[in-house]
Amino acid sequence: MRKGIILALCAFFTLCSHADILWLEKDYDFGLMKEEAGPKTGKSRFINNSPEEISITGVRPSCGCTQASYTHDPIAPGDTAVISFTYDPKGRPGRFQKSVRVYVGDKDTYIIRINGNVLGTPQSLSKLYPIENGALRLSETLVAVGDVTHGTTRHFFINGYNQSSDSITPVITCTNPALSVSASQDRVGPGDIVTYGLYFNSRGIFEMGIVDIPVKISVNDGKTENTVTVSLTANVTPDFSRLTKEEVNDGPRCYLLPDRMDLGILKKEAKNPEFKFVIRNEGKKEMRIMRVYAPSGKLKISRFPTRLNAGKAGEAEGELLLKDIAASPFNIKIEVITDDPLHPVRIFHLVGQIE
Repeated sequence: MRKGIILALCAFFTLCSHADILWLEKDYDFGLMKEEAGPKTGKSRFINNSPEEISITGVRPSCGCTQASYTHDPIAPGDTAVISFTYDPKGRPGRFQKSVRVYVGDKDTYIIRINGNVLGTPQSLSKLYPIENGALRLSETLVAVGDVTHGTTRHFFINGYNQSSDSITPVITCTNPALSVSASQDRVGPGDIVTYGLYFNSRGIFEMGIVDIPVKISVNDGKTENTVTVSLTANVTPDFSRLTKEEVNDGPRCYLLPDRMDLGILKKEAKNPEFKFVIRNEGKKEMRIMRVYAPSGKLKISRFPTRLNAGKAGEAEGELLLKDIAASPFNIKIEVITDDPLHPVRIFHLVGQIE
């Protein structure tokens, strides 16, 4: 039994051994290369240290951006084989790490690792990183989260690219406790890509509905400071997942009376018109009104009830901000957010026309 184990181990190490090959280059660095210069070729070599001829039976790059060729003839003892690889930087600005798998004979596999950094052309950068902020270009400035149940978290990423020939150290500023932002690296070298992770924790939001959290990213190149604002928007909704069926049935019920008001034709220079509507609780328990607002921001809510007992009603009041509305017909949506588990959001429409 012991002899069998020893023989098996010997066979295993024989199969895994690469002692008959001496690699002269196993890793290859293209360094900083310009996309506009086109594909670039490198090579790796190994010496056949075995007493017999060996052959390369194939090579396989890790992706289509890399092509490879190799010595096809048998490699005599003491001779050198060459594996060439060409990286195409077109449309691929930033650092890259690729590999080429080399098959020798019928048992050995070797991996050549290649890397480099591509300085992108204006065309590639404007497509992949359309937001320019001095030396730093960004992939986007709006992160739309969508609906988020209060108490849950979301994680998002945006990318930046240093288009300058010097290293930069962008500064991130975010004062909202519900959002934390981290960078994959503090100092970004020429042609480097930096990834910003945005971790949104809705537990830090105390007002339901749409929230807009700004994140400022500043870059100082020694002469001027450039700042761009990235906005994360989310619609935070109340969490009713822990309620039983009976609690839902016996909960508050929100209704708006009316749910639409027509202000008619208004003059742009006129006084801001006021409006009001009724919020009514037709459920069996007290209702909490969490927020009354217009996502468009074109009006101001001056007053609304925060709590209504079962069967009770209260008025919401506000005024339309004419200066913020174009001369055209308008239909402004006002959201009323409550703890009604069946209808947590009710919509009131304010319509009219500005001349």
